[in-house]
Amino acid sequence: MGAGSTVATAEERVVAELEKIKSVFEDVGPFMDKIEDFRDRLERRIRTTVHYMDVMGEGSAERIVRLIEQLSKIGRDEVEIRLGSPDVGLPITSLALYTPPPPKAPPERTRFKVPKQDPYLRAYVEATTEFDRMVRVSDQRLLEFAGRQMQGRDAVSSAEIEIESIPDLFAYRALPNLAAVGRSVRLGEFTIRLDEGRTANDWIDVTAFRIERTRTTADAA
Repeated sequence: MGAGSTVATAEERVVAELEKIKSVFEDVGPFMDKIEDFRDRLERRIRTTVHYMDVMGEGSAERIVRLIEQLSKIGRDEVEIRLGSPDVGLPITSLALYTPPPPKAPPERTRFKVPKQDPYLRAYVEATTEFDRMVRVSDQRLLEFAGRQMQGRDAVSSAEIEIESIPDLFAYRALPNLAAVGRSVRLGEFTIRLDEGRTANDWIDVTAFRIERTRTTADAA
């Protein structure tokens, strides 16, 4: 019974680790979406920065300085001076002056309210607890399952066993796993032995096995 219990415990641990690996891979997609979103925002910022750098590359002051430097290299006789200046005013008005934003109003005081509990939370917890209890396999549950299948018989094969519920399915699946190491294992008053081939039904396909009533010294006498 100790070896069988160890195999069942190991199976539960393997299933738990596989669930962890599955959850990690399921989180990769949303994480990559966040990375793509951040990259898009960063590229937009870079494009905007480059655009304004091109627009503001050379202002009027730089152009005037460059023009004065070029005029200083030309002789006075070669310079043509216009008496009339273009009638162009500078685009500066009172509307162009910076106006600070109005001060923000202080946030309105509100009383903190404790969020109401989800009315379906209790039902969800009870349902998940009941499901865990239903699928959990123990030695006592295996003994009860084997006793119902034997019904006074000395032996019964896996092909003769009828599965009527989800708990029966998990017990049925666990029995050949118990005997996987030595091809047989003692389970209370019964012995689980592996047979050649496999057994398939509407529920599952497993290694063929049989349940035998364990013979004791008193029975032999």
